[in-house]
Amino acid sequence: MRAHLYLRDIVSQTFSTLWAHKLRTFLTMFGITWGVMSLLLLGSVGAGFRIGQRARLAQIGQDLIFVFPGRISSESGSQTDRFLTLTLEDCRLLPLQAPLVRACTPVLSRGNIRAESDSNNVAFDVFGVWANYQSIRHFPLATGRLLNDEDNDQARRVVIVGDEVRKQLFPKTGAVGQQLRLNQVPFEVVGTIARIGREGNSGTNTRLFIPMETMRRYFPHFRSGQHPDAVGFFMIQPRTADEHSEAVRQLRTFLARRHGFADDDPSAIQLWDTIENFRRVNAIFDAMDVFLGTVGIVTLGLGAIGVMNIMLVSVSERTREIGVRKALGATHRDILLQFLLEGLVLAVLSGGLGLLFGWGISQSLQGLPFPEGFAPPTVTWPLGIFAMAALGIVALAAAMIPARRAALLPPADAIRQEV
Repeated sequence: MRAHLYLRDIVSQTFSTLWAHKLRTFLTMFGITWGVMSLLLLGSVGAGFRIGQRARLAQIGQDLIFVFPGRISSESGSQTDRFLTLTLEDCRLLPLQAPLVRACTPVLSRGNIRAESDSNNVAFDVFGVWANYQSIRHFPLATGRLLNDEDNDQARRVVIVGDEVRKQLFPKTGAVGQQLRLNQVPFEVVGTIARIGREGNSGTNTRLFIPMETMRRYFPHFRSGQHPDAVGFFMIQPRTADEHSEAVRQLRTFLARRHGFADDDPSAIQLWDTIENFRRVNAIFDAMDVFLGTVGIVTLGLGAIGVMNIMLVSVSERTREIGVRKALGATHRDILLQFLLEGLVLAVLSGGLGLLFGWGISQSLQGLPFPEGFAPPTVTWPLGIFAMAALGIVALAAAMIPARRAALLPPADAIRQEV
């Protein structure tokens, strides 16, 4: 009970002191509030960027490495007229010969193929794929069914269309079950893909997907005369994301052995590695978090200096009071605790307002449109805990020096100083 009354008296005394110096209190509280709000907002911006990039890469697929053929170099390192041609057999053998490669799917693509329906005709990209493409890539089915192994084995003329293709060719009717023509070859639509992100008129939204064997029969690779099972590129998945570098090394070794080039030839194989890209983006955001966090902590530190100053002034103005309390039996610990709590109340009150304003601003931005790959500022639990911890340290440091100075004042000198 005594502790409760003691704390109530300290809080009452603190608010009385703050109210007696309104302008000084406002400026000091503004510094702390601004510092905490800045720390929270700057950190939430970085968290939003990170979340946006993770979502953007998730729309491509999980842990994907795109493998494109290049020009093979000579032993001296100069480029030759020989180009690497990837084949279906390469993709079949790769998971068997490279244990760290979990899956491989080939893609044979042709651009600017005329797609016609009863309503419209537009040029789109056509991809010939294996059935496993649909599990490796982000491939959200909207209606109908996916392609299967029987479609490929029998070279069926079936097609799955992207969302933009569906809108262009079948604007008023459902697409599944309808007929369309690809360069005058009739196909049946068996499925449609849900719209992916904000790709708009590019990417999966504007593609048509048919079985690989159907693609080879009607729209073969331009090198099919020399390589009947030639494809445009591969997509592979490593066994785990942490093993992707070793999986790439095994991929290079396997292809170099099959196609007769040096496994360290930098131009023979071109890679687009979503795992490595995400790690680079993470490294950039980590550096950004450090920079933004430093700016926020510096701002918070300036506010702490304001708290320290106002408490030092309070100690100077209450020197006689401190002397009287000590003469009546108050200990160093009592005086230290009183001024320490006063400083903490001031800092925590200001910091609480900063946290509230920062969270409120980040929430108000949630409904606004942001560019592709960027999410609204997001306050995460680690960020909130970090801001609270930083506030606690700053508040304690700001209050400790004035409280210690008050506690060490000799009673007689303190009383005599204001007589």
